Amino acid sequence: MVRLSRFLVLAALAAGSTAACAHEPKSVLVKRPDDKTADAAITKLWASEIRKVARDGDWILTRSYYAVSDGIVVFTPGEDLSHASMFDAKRDTIIESIESGVREMPLEQLVGRNHYVIVVRPTGMTAADQSEALARARSVLGAPYDIGGMFGFETPGKYYCSELVFWASQTEARSGRHETVVTPSDLMKYGEVIYWSGKRDDRQVMELATSRAPRTTKTETAAKP
Repeated sequence: MVRLSRFLVLAALAAGSTAACAHEPKSVLVKRPDDKTADAAITKLWASEIRKVARDGDWILTRSYYAVSDGIVVFTPGEDLSHASMFDAKRDTIIESIESGVREMPLEQLVGRNHYVIVVRPTGMTAADQSEALARARSVLGAPYDIGGMFGFETPGKYYCSELVFWASQTEARSGRHETVVTPSDLMKYGEVIYWSGKRDDRQVMELATSRAPRTTKTETAAKP
């Protein structure tokens, strides 16, 4: 049953890998807030909070609003996570692997596409170790996506999302544990949670975000071109 479940989720990953760019189809299990102002405020709040606690090389694990993510969280044991990336605190970006390959993008853009965000600090790594891991991930920007690796047929020089994070942090060498296939939820075994955002549609999260959002006065509004 475990093998079948993992096969199903990896099949879903392979079949839906383009969802990260196409934004369709959407999840049927989680929904964005209808209040667009609150939704935008939450993105800014979470990005701000992550900047305060995270450092170079921390892992950012997320649950997105794509239908393929539903398959991943349903069939993958552990936390309901669908994607993994690595944080660059100095550039305020993340490095991730999607169907188009390994790329860099703004932190806030990653946060904005997700239902919740978890920041994990890998076990047994100093800040210097993590900086080296980040440099390793950065060195393969543009590398192809590893579809075969999700089925246990790893291709050197190619990476799927959690494989990239696992490899760049040299997690196998540090832990002494081999993972034929590593999912986003598997990464939770190799680190400590230092930040949990809460769910985007949680009432308390929405109220907190909107209460902290800067307010534009009538004078400021009138002064804008």
